[in-house]
Amino acid sequence: MKWGIMGLGKIARDFAAQINETRPVYGVASRDPARTAQFAAAFQVEHQYASYQEMAADPHIDCIYIATVNSQHLKDIRLCLEAGKNVLCEKAIWRNYAETKAMYDLARQKHLILAEAMTIYHMPLYRQLRQLIEAGQIGQLKMIQANIGSVMAADPKNRFFDPALGGGAMQDIGTYALSFIRFFSGDTLGQPQYTMKKAPTGVDEMWSIALATDKGVLANANMAFRANLPQRALITGDGGYIEVPNFLRADSATLVGADGTPRVIQVGQTAQAMAYEVADFEQAVQTPATGLAFSQETLDVIKLIDQLMTAAQV
Repeated sequence: MKWGIMGLGKIARDFAAQINETRPVYGVASRDPARTAQFAAAFQVEHQYASYQEMAADPHIDCIYIATVNSQHLKDIRLCLEAGKNVLCEKAIWRNYAETKAMYDLARQKHLILAEAMTIYHMPLYRQLRQLIEAGQIGQLKMIQANIGSVMAADPKNRFFDPALGGGAMQDIGTYALSFIRFFSGDTLGQPQYTMKKAPTGVDEMWSIALATDKGVLANANMAFRANLPQRALITGDGGYIEVPNFLRADSATLVGADGTPRVIQVGQTAQAMAYEVADFEQAVQTPATGLAFSQETLDVIKLIDQLMTAAQV
């Protein structure tokens, strides 16, 4: 399939590098012509566009990967869908549930695929772990925890701290923790309780969130932009637990059964995280009758994010 990339920051460079392992990127566009030219030269991209509108109008492009800033996602998604393009949009796809659902409805009406580029839903390790959990390897599922944090430079001009650019911990890193919990709980997340601290710019800097699913699984997520909180997740049952370090793109985890014996589970490769996303996405495009898995998971997470951000007034 022919891919276009919209928005050419660091994450787009990672995406292009992995796409290039199997086929060339067809086209790229950004708001800066010089950046577009440099990106195209670096990744041997044949087509450059003067605007996002020009890219969306190219009839040769099958799929567009959106890597613009968070605050532009909804506008860019709508542009691409209305032009008849399948869309893979970087996380967080959007923070407003009603507007996100409207975009999924639009994609369905046009027989297109819209998906969030959430690596957790596509890592081979996680599919293996979910099978082990369903097989009773840790007994009955009881609790899930996911923690993630980093110490970002406190620069108010940085997009991470700029409310106009969709900054804040929830949309940038918190969505990973909530997506991890949603993936392994297999259930709607409700009854949220939270504590949140804002950064001086007004964006959300830290969260501690407690949740419960309809089936009674308890979950906790902690996220921070100014705290060195390790990326670590735990899935706990009444007969054992699974620990996942560096859970954003994990390729290994440790399962400890009822007898206390640890077993390392290793599947896939962290470095191929985006390639797994692309493979799943293209499979969905090729079989539109079945649609893309994880659309409901994405909508459930966005609904929770919307609820939390609205309640916290950020």
